[in-house]
Amino acid sequence: MVIEEFRNIRIAYMRRTGEYGIRNKELMETFKAYLRDSNLLSADSTILGIALDDPYSVEKENLRYDVGLVVTGKENIGLDMREIPDGMYAIFEIPHTAEAVSEFWSNLSSLLGKLPVDRSKPVVERYNAAKISNHFCEFCMPLK
Repeated sequence: MVIEEFRNIRIAYMRRTGEYGIRNKELMETFKAYLRDSNLLSADSTILGIALDDPYSVEKENLRYDVGLVVTGKENIGLDMREIPDGMYAIFEIPHTAEAVSEFWSNLSSLLGKLPVDRSKPVVERYNAAKISNHFCEFCMPLK
């Protein structure tokens, strides 16, 4: 785990509303196809997945999930744009497998230890081409 500061991160994104799970993966695939078709996906691309709601406190039909491409300029790529909350994040690199992701969430309390998690901000899943090619992804936990 490393600590990283997020500043001025903008994404072009797609959102779905509904129960988390397989539909989030389908949205990610749709999003990547859009980026490929629009010649926006490159070796330098970073894609974020953001579960905006706590499934323990929000009805499953109202859960929101965004997938977005980090953009560096003012380019208009035909999608909604939004900012990622600035601040410090604990970055956990894990294997990009269903088993590893499930294990990460199951062990999150022990992984976080006494870190001051900011529950007012969403957890950010980060996928960049270099890590994905090595079968890794990152979970970014917001800190106070």
